[in-house]
Amino acid sequence: MSPTIRTDCPCPKTTCKRHTLCDECEAVRVAKGMLPFCKRAKVSLWRRIRKMLEPGK
Repeated sequence: MSPTIRTDCPCPKTTCKRHTLCDECEAVRVAKGMLPFCKRAKVSLWRRIRKMLEPGK
């Protein structure tokens, strides 16, 4: 099976050795119990701002 290469990779870590190599990236992240950046749930800007402004944090 040939590796999936995504030239429009949305991950901000452009210096990562797996940047654009979807299959490798996903395999490594899943092994660590995480999801790759492109498969994470999208969080709105307003939700992130509200979370930062919550009292007690």
